[in-house]
Amino acid sequence: MEKQILTLVNETYQNIFLTGKAGTGKTTLLRKIIETSHKNTIVVAPTGIAALNAGGVTIHSMFQLPFASFLPTSSSTPLINNNTRFENRTSLRNHFKMHKNKRQIIESMELLVIDEVSMLRADVLDAIDFMLQTICKNKVPFGGVQVLFIGDLLQLPPVVKNDEWEILKMHYEGMFFFQSKVISQNPLLYIELEKIYRQSDKHFISILNNLRDNKLNQKDIQFLQQYVKPNFKPENDFITLTTHNAKADAINDEKISKLKTKEFTYEAIIVGDFPENMYPIEKQIHLKEGARVMFIKNDLSPEKLFFNGKMGTIASLSENEIEIQLDGGKMINVERYEWENIRYRVNEETKDIEEERLGTFTQYPLRLAWAITVHKSQGLTFEKAVLDLDNVFASGQAYVAFSRLRSLDGLILLSPISEHGIDSNENVRQYAKNKASENEILNACKNGKKQFLEKLILECFQWDNFLYQWNLHKSSYTGEVGKKSTYKNWANEKLSQVITLTGIAEKFVLQLKNIFVSDYEFSFICERFEKAYSYFMPQLKEIWYEILCIYSEIEILKKVKQFKDELSDLEDITSKIIKNLLKMQQLIQLHKEGKDFENQNINSEKFKNMRTELLLKVEQHLKNKQLFVSENINKKDIKNQTEKISTYNITLQLWNATHCVKSIAEKRMLTEATIYRHLIKLVEQQEIMASEILSETTMQELTDIFNEEENHSLGNIFEKLNGKYTWDELRLFKTHWESKI
Repeated sequence: MEKQILTLVNETYQNIFLTGKAGTGKTTLLRKIIETSHKNTIVVAPTGIAALNAGGVTIHSMFQLPFASFLPTSSSTPLINNNTRFENRTSLRNHFKMHKNKRQIIESMELLVIDEVSMLRADVLDAIDFMLQTICKNKVPFGGVQVLFIGDLLQLPPVVKNDEWEILKMHYEGMFFFQSKVISQNPLLYIELEKIYRQSDKHFISILNNLRDNKLNQKDIQFLQQYVKPNFKPENDFITLTTHNAKADAINDEKISKLKTKEFTYEAIIVGDFPENMYPIEKQIHLKEGARVMFIKNDLSPEKLFFNGKMGTIASLSENEIEIQLDGGKMINVERYEWENIRYRVNEETKDIEEERLGTFTQYPLRLAWAITVHKSQGLTFEKAVLDLDNVFASGQAYVAFSRLRSLDGLILLSPISEHGIDSNENVRQYAKNKASENEILNACKNGKKQFLEKLILECFQWDNFLYQWNLHKSSYTGEVGKKSTYKNWANEKLSQVITLTGIAEKFVLQLKNIFVSDYEFSFICERFEKAYSYFMPQLKEIWYEILCIYSEIEILKKVKQFKDELSDLEDITSKIIKNLLKMQQLIQLHKEGKDFENQNINSEKFKNMRTELLLKVEQHLKNKQLFVSENINKKDIKNQTEKISTYNITLQLWNATHCVKSIAEKRMLTEATIYRHLIKLVEQQEIMASEILSETTMQELTDIFNEEENHSLGNIFEKLNGKYTWDELRLFKTHWESKI
């Protein structure tokens, strides 16, 4: 099943709902998808904690959605009912005024993964759909972005207040994501993972399935009665799962207060931007020797000593050390774990979507574990647990609690199970009937791949926006008398070239469409694509080069911001076409060779290297330009501009591409000492980190030396280390050191 799912994600446009019972490996598969996908991928989740666990961002922050309900109407004003605000399509547009980088991210997105989808409300999904259609200027569902929904609908449901539902029920049958307008009108491929990895006891699995599907019978209830022990006093190897935070906190507070050992407090280290509502664990952890704790992360070391949900007892504590005896006897020292708050950005070189770290939260990955809530137990696995389900208040809570256990051997119930405590949603059970068969999934893979390749090839030559941007740029010269006006003839010439190229591309698209409705051989398409590639690529590359040249020429001029923005837009659209052609060429080759469309099989460096090559040509162009300096531009400005572009930015581009001083020096025909001077400047400007250039060992040794030395004289340090490090390395580290002060 995993193979088919990866094919659907990487080689089709199919929108998918991936579900499965607890313990079927949904989270593991999500990691595999992110690791292998060649598509520009964004991961979101309904809440901050869910987003943090999935390695993504929240839905509202990604799409700039207001914290209000959404009505799928186009009224002129938003509705307010009992102090509850309702946005609509018209009012929601006001929130789409976003920074260029955010708009680029959304326009570049090819795959959107929404995790923990059980909590996603129908109206929020319709708002996302409307937003994507608007920003991407594409009226198909989700603006043409492929969407993968992941979650178990019989776990935690969406939350809607009574005041909200009074209005929303006029537009929706319910609040689950599949009850949204976009999904109702455009059904998903429903795939369910069925192999359960957490439990192996067939009787227990049968009870879990009945519990999940609201089919628990009298025989099951009678069988579970033997595990009911109302007065059970848990031993240390049990954890109590409760329905409310107050209950869990009360149990933990009572237990830790009875310990007579010294209390230690461990404060989280927070760097940069890390909002409080995203804290994965308490900012302050209060611990004592003898306390029961649970790990909330997996051990990332090769030893894999613990996992998310592993229990243990604190053996010893100090200010900087925590030693835990794991259940099972092994003693380990625990290190702090670092969580990242990220946002997405578009890499200017590669035009790929990348993660940018905004801040970190570093804390011991431990939680007091005499008791936790069912909600916080989601995703965890326990050997022994006491279930306190007397006050179940949400559909799916009982199932989540039971499914945390590996087997019935470790189960204790404080009260009997009742029908009230296991109720689940009838709409969810009905929607589950849409589950795709194995044959349907195989057909979706086969047909979807053909459609994917055809659509992708067509998109490579559909250049309406390319022509629109050039027309827009050309019209901007009307009435222009400033420095920009000197480039008017160039703009006219390029527009004529673009009109010709776009016309030829349109004819090629029509030819392809006619071929695609016939019974064709793919080898013929490969042939036609290669001919088109050979014709268009040199001309597109030349246009890209000229845009970069002109941008470099005007970079230091004043009052040309709008001109620079226009050139930047032209570069974006031109480079995007080139990148698509480069990638399509590789995908066609992979298809011919029968290889998977995974990022490890695609050379993303081709585009990056092409841009670096063009920037080196720009550098030479600027050097030559100095011989013909315009009277309107000061020679000193041109010299400064050339140095700025060629020396620092070009070195930075090459460093990002190669991470090799010697290689950069050879390419630029400069000495390694000169390249080091550039790198020192870039470290000073915080364009790159010293740790990218110097090894971890070097950084540590020099840190120790600089801590010892008072005046940081490089001469003294050089002698003290007997010339172990070069002067360039010492200067670079000193720049790094001083930037911290």
